[in-house]
Amino acid sequence: MKHILCFGDSNTHGYIPGGGRYDIKTRWTGILSDLLGSEYRIIEEGLNGRTSSLEDPFDPYKNGMEYIVPCLQTHEPLDLTVLMLGSNDMKIYFGPSVEKIAGSLNKLCKTILTVSEAPVLLVSPIVLGDNMAESEFVASFPPSSLEISHKLGKALGQVAASLDIPFLDAAQFALPSEEDSLHLTAEGHRQLAEALAEKIRTIL
Repeated sequence: MKHILCFGDSNTHGYIPGGGRYDIKTRWTGILSDLLGSEYRIIEEGLNGRTSSLEDPFDPYKNGMEYIVPCLQTHEPLDLTVLMLGSNDMKIYFGPSVEKIAGSLNKLCKTILTVSEAPVLLVSPIVLGDNMAESEFVASFPPSSLEISHKLGKALGQVAASLDIPFLDAAQFALPSEEDSLHLTAEGHRQLAEALAEKIRTIL
């Protein structure tokens, strides 16, 4: 059996636009498990608000870098780590930039590769939606964050190429909900799961 760790934020946890959590059959991790079949075990490690390596002054214990090593060691041995972070790094109070976020994820990928013998699939997150001005999250994600979200896929693709690891741009397959411009719809979860299943089969 292949063991796959899925390490991410609210779009891995399965946050429903407007509040709550999708059930296991609706979350992309659950759909991925069904698509790949019984020879694969999907390990969910999604946390609302998780950043790549930043300490959130309003939401503690969300630093992905602080948790990644014990997380990997908890679930070892692994055959693959799917890493999808970056959306929360775009919050305006972090002073975000494409270069800063890409640098943090580069460091996080290197840490994973050092601790685990399994490869890393780096996934660039979905873009922020055009209706963010009407979203409950608008205070954290102004237009400058939206601009960063549209540039991050290319930058993270370059990170993956430099580390010689596989890459997938989630924004090419799924969009944020119109309701909050940040989180996946149920349809988006399925679209992402289908893209990941195809990619993972080429890796494992």
